[in-house]
Amino acid sequence: MSAADDFLRSVRVDGEKLDGLYDQWIPQEVIALADDIQCLTLTDTLSGRQAVWYLDGERNYCGSHIEVVQRLHPQQILSTVAPWFDDLVRHSLSSTPHPVEGAPEMPFFLAAQLAAAWSVRTLGDLRQIQTSLAGQDQEFASVGGRVLSARQIRRILGTRIGPESLIVLSPLTDKPLKSQVSFLAENQLIHRFYDAEAGCTFYLSWWERQLDKAPTFYCPLANLIVSDEGMAGMLPSVILGWYLSHPEHVTVIAEALAFEARDYGLGNASSLQIDKQPEKGLPPAPAAASAEMISESWAFLHRNPSTPAAEPTKREEQQEKKSGRLFDRLRSLVNKS
Repeated sequence: MSAADDFLRSVRVDGEKLDGLYDQWIPQEVIALADDIQCLTLTDTLSGRQAVWYLDGERNYCGSHIEVVQRLHPQQILSTVAPWFDDLVRHSLSSTPHPVEGAPEMPFFLAAQLAAAWSVRTLGDLRQIQTSLAGQDQEFASVGGRVLSARQIRRILGTRIGPESLIVLSPLTDKPLKSQVSFLAENQLIHRFYDAEAGCTFYLSWWERQLDKAPTFYCPLANLIVSDEGMAGMLPSVILGWYLSHPEHVTVIAEALAFEARDYGLGNASSLQIDKQPEKGLPPAPAAASAEMISESWAFLHRNPSTPAAEPTKREEQQEKKSGRLFDRLRSLVNKS
């Protein structure tokens, strides 16, 4: 009998000890968020579904989702995990990662649920802008005195997944950047980039089955998402949940190799030769996340070393949609029982 099985025998539901679970459900882990707040994770062996029970200090069952707990209040739980997410936002999400003190190991589904509840209450200034606005000549944000413009956003939205390392031109400094880490989470393929000169991290994300489409662009320091996807506003919480449940990301990102032109047999970026070979079709979607992918921005840089990126044909002006805050929309998405 596992430690989780032993623990289950002490859990009370409506004041009564449990006789057992449905046959297909088995307890997995006991995760202590605090002395008086514990989580018991369970798995359905038939479907692979995962669930969590929130328990108080007396091991009373309080609910299976942070937003609908009883006896406990969501804010009690969030006040416990808030220091972890505050740390992740300042470092892993936006800058240079370092280990989060006091955070226990936990599966991604639980970390993502906690991150979503925390994000909708804390990241209220997050803006989402429709990609159609990237066709207009305007400035979206300023990061460290550097302008994030529609032209730069338009260029990076042209990035597509390919068979080699994903390399893009920074929207802040125009320097080539190599993806530091990539991972699959919530059916999304997410790539992290860091521009050391600008001191800024940004992300590109694709739905796993839509790798031939334009990505979602997210810049934490600018509190900005550029995407037409209705669920794009949840991307920060997905990333935070993945970081919390994968503490090894600190080492992976620290050891990530920076872009070096000589690694690609190019000598240096200023001596690239023009290569006007015809474009090849997109490869099939990868079976798993990988940092070994390439973008159209790098393909363009390889073909045109001494000229700036050409402006695409200007689309017909579309009626501007208000970006507004995402706080209310995000809260409605996570308040599910």
